Amino acid sequence: MEDDLRYLLLGYRKYTKTTQRELAKTLDIPLYTYTALEIGSFKQPSEHLLSKIKGLTTEFDQDDLKHIGRGYWIKDEVGPDFKYFLRGLREEKGVDLQELNSMPSEECLRTIGSVDMDEFDVIAIGRTV
Repeated sequence: MEDDLRYLLLGYRKYTKTTQRELAKTLDIPLYTYTALEIGSFKQPSEHLLSKIKGLTTEFDQDDLKHIGRGYWIKDEVGPDFKYFLRGLREEKGVDLQELNSMPSEECLRTIGSVDMDEFDVIAIGRTV
């Protein structure tokens, strides 16, 4: 649940182009709580807070938001190894990198976030190519 929640919030924030501070205010929680939710270190949000998050994101496709959030997270987390991640996607999943690069940024990150493999396994594959 924590991973899904953090990716959901990050995806929502990126998709709606809002800041962490704005979302914290919208959810009526301190900024440090919102930040902890987004990085996945806030382990047990209350049912009330989960209900607020659900209400905030309900008009959007939840899976799309999670994939967008995970795509952003992967790109940020792996940093300079992102090139190996992309090579690994091409090798393991047959992803056409030219097609991926031609997509709008959000669609590209949604695609990256939907890959059902551990990002570090994908990087390891990319390093061997």
